[in-house]
Amino acid sequence: MLRRAVSGPPRRRTGQRGRRSQYPQGACEIRRGLPTLSGTTSVVPFTHCNGARMDSKKRALSRRAAATLAAAAVVVAPLAAAAPASAAGSISVLADFEGGAPDGFFSYGAAGFGIVDVAAGSPDAKPGQTDPTKVVSYGWDVTAPGSFGGVGQTFAGARDVSAFDGVTLMVDGSGNGAVYQVELFDGGPNADASERFDVDVVDDTDGWKELRLSWSAFTRATDFQPGGAPDDGLGLTSLWGYAIPAVNGADTIRVDDIAVYSDSDLTPSVSFSTAAASTIEGDTVDVEVRLDLASDSPVTVELGAVDGTATLADGDYADPGTTVEFAPGETSRIIQVATTGDDADEGDETFTLELAAPSGAQLGSVTALEVTILDDDGEVVGPPSGRTAIVDDHESPLVRGDAGGIPVGWFEAQDPSSTVAFERTDAPPAPVPGAPEGNDVLSADFDVTSFGVVVRNFTNDAADAWTTEDWSTYEGIGFWMHGNGSGTDLFLDLLDNRNPGSTTDDAERFVVSFSDDWRGWRFLTFDFDEFSRKNIGNGAPNDGLTLTDMHGYAFGSLRTTTPQTFLYDDVLVYGQAEPPALAVGFDRSGYEVAEGDTATGVIRLNRVAETDVMVDWSAEATGARTATEDLSATPDRDFAPASGSVVIPAGEREATIELPTIEDGKHEVDETFIVRLSNPQGAEFGFVRTATVSIQDDDPIDATLVEDFETAPWLYDVTGNAELTTREIAAGDADAVPGQGAYEGVADFTHRGTATMTREFAGGQDWSDADGISLMVNGTGKPTRITVGIQDDPAPDAGPDTWELAWTDEFDGPAGAPANPENWTYETGGWGWGNDELQYYTDSTDNAALDGDGNLVITAREVDGEAAGLECWYGPCEVTSARLITEQKQEFEYGRIESRVQLPEGTGIWPAVWSLGTDFREVGWPQTGEIDIMEYVGRLPNEIFGTIHGPGYSGGQSYGGIYDFGAPVPDGWHEFAVEWTPEEITWEVDGIVFHQADPADVAPNEWVFDHPFSLITNIAVGGNFGGTPGEDLVFPQSLTVDYIRVYQAPDTAERFVASVVDRTAGWHEVTIPFDAFKRADEQPSGAPDDGLTLTDVQGYSLTFAGKGTHSIDRVTVE
Repeated sequence: MLRRAVSGPPRRRTGQRGRRSQYPQGACEIRRGLPTLSGTTSVVPFTHCNGARMDSKKRALSRRAAATLAAAAVVVAPLAAAAPASAAGSISVLADFEGGAPDGFFSYGAAGFGIVDVAAGSPDAKPGQTDPTKVVSYGWDVTAPGSFGGVGQTFAGARDVSAFDGVTLMVDGSGNGAVYQVELFDGGPNADASERFDVDVVDDTDGWKELRLSWSAFTRATDFQPGGAPDDGLGLTSLWGYAIPAVNGADTIRVDDIAVYSDSDLTPSVSFSTAAASTIEGDTVDVEVRLDLASDSPVTVELGAVDGTATLADGDYADPGTTVEFAPGETSRIIQVATTGDDADEGDETFTLELAAPSGAQLGSVTALEVTILDDDGEVVGPPSGRTAIVDDHESPLVRGDAGGIPVGWFEAQDPSSTVAFERTDAPPAPVPGAPEGNDVLSADFDVTSFGVVVRNFTNDAADAWTTEDWSTYEGIGFWMHGNGSGTDLFLDLLDNRNPGSTTDDAERFVVSFSDDWRGWRFLTFDFDEFSRKNIGNGAPNDGLTLTDMHGYAFGSLRTTTPQTFLYDDVLVYGQAEPPALAVGFDRSGYEVAEGDTATGVIRLNRVAETDVMVDWSAEATGARTATEDLSATPDRDFAPASGSVVIPAGEREATIELPTIEDGKHEVDETFIVRLSNPQGAEFGFVRTATVSIQDDDPIDATLVEDFETAPWLYDVTGNAELTTREIAAGDADAVPGQGAYEGVADFTHRGTATMTREFAGGQDWSDADGISLMVNGTGKPTRITVGIQDDPAPDAGPDTWELAWTDEFDGPAGAPANPENWTYETGGWGWGNDELQYYTDSTDNAALDGDGNLVITAREVDGEAAGLECWYGPCEVTSARLITEQKQEFEYGRIESRVQLPEGTGIWPAVWSLGTDFREVGWPQTGEIDIMEYVGRLPNEIFGTIHGPGYSGGQSYGGIYDFGAPVPDGWHEFAVEWTPEEITWEVDGIVFHQADPADVAPNEWVFDHPFSLITNIAVGGNFGGTPGEDLVFPQSLTVDYIRVYQAPDTAERFVASVVDRTAGWHEVTIPFDAFKRADEQPSGAPDDGLTLTDVQGYSLTFAGKGTHSIDRVTVE
């Protein structure tokens, strides 16, 4: 629940239902660490994506788009017995790999494939195999944060599979529990705009099995659909392809015989494989006519042509009329249709092929195919007239270099199955039109299975720096290219700006696609507004195609059916663009500064202005959480609040401001304040108008410190007629603590008679290396007996059957009251909370309050963020909600945590009851550990999730389980619980155990659940797991919590006490050696009697006799 930054589901135990999460990545392919069949890894320093920005999980779902997104529903499909598909019914083969990878087959991301031979009788043979066969070996490794990958196939044209019952494939698994999917692209005008449906599969079997998935197993993706995708259900009349995306882990499986099946005997259908084709004038076009089912008897169909703008009478094409014959068992015939070349400039022309009169089959869904004859007789048009600037003319050597580990100059990148090479040549097959003799061009060789690129990263003469160019005043980019008429899908990438101060390749990518559908030299132009952003998960800025800091470009191909050599020359930018609106903002969204140092904020224009620009700024505290584990910085304690105005003079682009911080000498977690811009004059607001400043603490942890009272004493219990408060003392105050810094927090214990303040630790502490306990006391000068108590080691925990109620919040109180502040803190903020969530968490009782009937009600509401002054990561906030945490107030280690709740509903809603390690601000997530007691997402209304996150098994690689109610969960009240011991964690719902986890389940990773945790409950909206809000999400929506209870082992800690009579006035240190402690007369039932071991101290107490007020500071053991 804290941060889900990678795609995929939790890992799961074999035999249990596993769940998957949805995470945003973008439509792209990250070619990094692709697994090869030998098990080694090929590191490829380039990322390819194609298509518009897509804020969801990365998937390659079409060959042309190479990465079209599809979210996955949670359905774990059963695997059938280990046998080939039954002979009964009908099978239509999509891919059997006997001829190698089929047309349109692709891989992407951290995945790769190869076609391998499997001999009959070998250990790898399929059940019943009698002859040699070929299968695809598919490997992936998506364990790295943000990684993804998969394989799939895009069909040349849509296929009608509506007569079939589902998908079948043979899978040879490893049984390692990794999760993959089978995904369909259904409907729409093409694969890139088709509707996405998928199902999760767990690799829980070592060996071959048939995977048979009925259409009912597939669920529509809810967290992403491509632009233009229909929303009309799984129609199956236009299936554009499929994919097998990796969801988590690392694995290699073998796949064969991918097909659609029917339990009935179907009549074969005959169709064209695509509805359109093209060929250059004078060439022959290959047309595939296919049967969806192999027939036991011959099949024929008549092929004819209908004139369009191309006619038989004019001799534009040869009469293709023929009878297409399929022999028994044959499913594909290639028909060649010839066109005629001429010298006339007549433009492109079309005619149509038609199928008719089938025998032994019925007509299928595609019976007409339009052929476009591409005219190649027009005048070659060169670069645009007017303003141009050459970027690269290839007359200089193509240098290669390195800038701190980033390739610069020229370099190539490709998937492991592909080959890319390039060189400079002065001998192209034909000269560039108008070029002088001896002109050099770029020659690039592509033999590509999934992707290959030639990249140009701008650099200096020494080729040791990544430099930039400013293209912002131009309208587009163009270049000469020598085409082959191969039909190859090609793309041009632009590498725009990076984050300030970056030392990695985080350049923002934009792409445009085109095809090799001409021969000879042609000058191509692309206006910059034709490019689409692609999110490759590299932390790039997201501020549009600024063009002011261009880092380079790349020529690439997604797939070549045969090796191709393309030539390029005279890359240039052209036109006179209207300058973008002048905007002012910070150069980044966040700064870091060491405690006591001064941060420098950079206020920057998006371009140089002709007149002065002025803007006001202010450095101020924020109570809202930011995208870190930081606490809020305090003005005049942690930073110096300030404000002012800056002027960026005409002809310049930026100005700086100084943001001083304050050294305090005490270890604390990092803290954040914000700096905000306002009242711009001469420009509008830019992308970043508010930036954070994170103060990095540089003080060492004091291992001897038990308590220094810098925060409210929520974790203390007081008995007797007394109260415990904290306050701040300035160094110059009369009662300042000796040796303190500028400010010191102390506790005041006011008692009217003998009273005790007790701190019980959620987890035991080891004091065995210390000699005694000390505390600073501001004495009254009157004799006062101070008794220190130690709760030493407890008896062994006898298990859940002996646990008793240790803490509860029954949420009793008047309607409209906030949650008990002694238990809960309202966290606030709208930074996305690590998951791109939409809500702004508030501390308002409009979003979390008692209802007067013994419940806490957390409510998500729609809001006009602009009117409310609430700013979220995506702009004015659209939704408010609440998130409550017990941090620093109630902490627990082990026990039973249970909560009775009624859940909200609607696609996009995401409530949870969960827990987080108390050290998360020190060690970060996921090292701190996370236990999700209950998570629910409205897009999966019948299911709930229980999960753990830790180092190496977080986000998409988390370890969790699902419980399927078989009916919508919000329909009633349910009790969710975990039982947590050092040995394992078990999840229950309504008394039913549905998941368990132990250290072996996450090995060899670290088990991080042996320390204290805090509790959290909240409603998120949207985000990586919650998914895009649907039309069925109607606000307000509420999570109603009846109670949260914690049961733990009874208190059996052995008690020891020691006393001292304090007669000193003013601040002084009181020390009691441990050898002065005696076993207390009163002991809890079951307490050990083994002396003061100090290896597992459960807490301590201070008892003051008489009455008065004693100030206390710095409790230490040393």
